[in-house]
Amino acid sequence: MVSLCAVIFGTGCATMKESLVTGVGAGAATGLVAGSMTNKDNQSKGAATGALVGAAIGGISSYLIHGTLEKRDAKTRKHTLLNLDRYSVSTPAGSGSAQDFKLSTPNVDKECFDWEVKGDKLVQQHCVWTIKGNSFWVPSR
Repeated sequence: MVSLCAVIFGTGCATMKESLVTGVGAGAATGLVAGSMTNKDNQSKGAATGALVGAAIGGISSYLIHGTLEKRDAKTRKHTLLNLDRYSVSTPAGSGSAQDFKLSTPNVDKECFDWEVKGDKLVQQHCVWTIKGNSFWVPSR
């Protein structure tokens, strides 16, 4: 449990190499302690076996966790870059005149409906847009 927490918290802003080193180190330390406690007859053999098993589990865990975090971060960056106007990100205004500003795109929800029969009428597939947030002034590019 301790090694899993160390791997999760130790890989936040780390490279893959740093994540693996952290995972292997935490797993080996945990396995060393657990192995020496379980094998009372030959503590050094139990400690060595525990350290090897812990290092393997810690390394595999940190590899999987790091990969998952990398994918999540890439998805977040992509979403943010494709929606910069929603986050009011723009280039700085040049001269500061009224022409240097524009209205932002409002936050809008879109709901589409399939073809439908209402009595003797056929209603074509259509979409309805609902404004959820207001526009505001932002510097133009």
